[in-house]
Amino acid sequence: QAVEYDPDAKPPLHKNRRFRVYTYFALFLIFIVFVLVVVYITSMTKEAEVKDNIIRLTSQPTPKATSPPTTFREAQGLIEQLQDGVLLRNENFEDMQVTDPRVMALDWILHEDEQRLVSDSINLYQRYGLAVLAYAMDSKAWFNCGNPGENFTETSCSIYSSVMNQTVDYGVWLSGESECDWFGVKCSGDGIVRSVTLINNNLVGVLPHELTALRFLQMLALAGNCIYGTIPEEIGQLDHLLSLELHENGLSGVMPSTMYQLEKLQLLNLAKQYGVDRVCQQSNGTKIYTNYKHGGFVREFNVGLTGKLGSEVGKWKSMKGMYLSENSFTGEIAEDIGNLRYLTFFHVNDNFIEGNLPASITKLRNLRHLQFHDNFLYTSLPEGIGNMKDLERLSVNGNSMFGKLPEGMYELKKLKSLFLHDTAEANSPWLINDQEGFSGSLSSSVGRLKDLEYLLLNNNPITGEIPSDLGNCTKLKVLRLHRTELKGSMPREVCMLRDKDLNNENGVGVLYADCRPNNRTEEPRVQCDCCTDCCDYTTNVCVQDD
Repeated sequence: QAVEYDPDAKPPLHKNRRFRVYTYFALFLIFIVFVLVVVYITSMTKEAEVKDNIIRLTSQPTPKATSPPTTFREAQGLIEQLQDGVLLRNENFEDMQVTDPRVMALDWILHEDEQRLVSDSINLYQRYGLAVLAYAMDSKAWFNCGNPGENFTETSCSIYSSVMNQTVDYGVWLSGESECDWFGVKCSGDGIVRSVTLINNNLVGVLPHELTALRFLQMLALAGNCIYGTIPEEIGQLDHLLSLELHENGLSGVMPSTMYQLEKLQLLNLAKQYGVDRVCQQSNGTKIYTNYKHGGFVREFNVGLTGKLGSEVGKWKSMKGMYLSENSFTGEIAEDIGNLRYLTFFHVNDNFIEGNLPASITKLRNLRHLQFHDNFLYTSLPEGIGNMKDLERLSVNGNSMFGKLPEGMYELKKLKSLFLHDTAEANSPWLINDQEGFSGSLSSSVGRLKDLEYLLLNNNPITGEIPSDLGNCTKLKVLRLHRTELKGSMPREVCMLRDKDLNNENGVGVLYADCRPNNRTEEPRVQCDCCTDCCDYTTNVCVQDD
């Protein structure tokens, strides 16, 4: 059957060849535009994230673009490396203020440090740790080598060394120089920081616990500055530490028990945290006062460090010098102190130590200085004190002492200073009862102490006469025997010492006795025509008589 055909009819649109070509081309263009839009949005999002991180970690906005090396180092995980490897106490950079020393140190590492360290740089931790210390201690205010300039362009400083008798060049802190060349920093041959010494350099601030980044540190000496606040408990992680010197600052709070973990420690000096009226000035002009808590931000007097020398003190078996004087340590000293067989200097004077002198202290055969004066001891001198053959200085004055002077004391042939005075002083806060003070007589064996330079026995109920053998102590510089029960005449042998070191050429009274009329009208207790100062036993008035 024939099919009818209309010559004017048009084929359906979807069968039109030209229409199909145009449709395919349009779809292709739409696809290309879609891909370009996705790529653009993705790149802009990543760039915004990078910029946002940089803004959060920079102390103040910077108009210049971030340099490619910084972006690369951040991308390589440098921030995360420092956060995980150095920050403690579950801290992170994002939660910190831009003025936090740790954030400022991070910003310096990322943007200013010419070393351009990366996440696997072997010295990353120690360089960052030192930078934290610099910002925490306001290095711009330091007397020496702490200010790198506005744009970190100052790289070197010159300091005169009295030991070397010449000027020595050092690197400035936060400069591009190696941290091993910075002033006060010493490294071993492998570039590891072993020592930081910044004594009397106007350091102002709180000790950062990020000091633990200096993992192989052996010596930390920051004495004579204005460091306030507490000692961070993380200091116990510096298990290579041999010497810690933080004396003459304004520290307060409890000495952390973690310090007993420092079993290699040989020198510990935390003395004089109160009583030193030092004023330091920060780079912004703020003044810091060490005699107040937290540098004066709390208007309460600083009483120094507190704590007790309990049984854990026996862990410091390598200790040679322990200086804790002029703080607020309390309680009794544990018998474990006798385990410190290398201990040579033990200064705990001017604290609130109570009770007895531990008997085990006589086991310390290497001890040269034993200073317990001005505490709250109620004790006698141990009988075995004569075993401490190297003892040169013994001070227990200003305590509630009692009993006779042990005969073994006269066996201490190296003794130079013997301070036994003021153990029965009237109206003294240390006075407990009327039976206090050393009793008995001064033995003639005192003449064996031929190196003795200072002998102070005043304000004790010692009886008898002054032994002539005291004249054998030819190196005596100061002899004070007033306000005792001693009677008789000053031996000629002692008076002859006035022609040697026992004189007052410096205008200081050096030979005291009760040689003034007692109670103004009675006979003097001691007849002395060579004393520099004569005292009235009853009225406690001393007059220069020389």
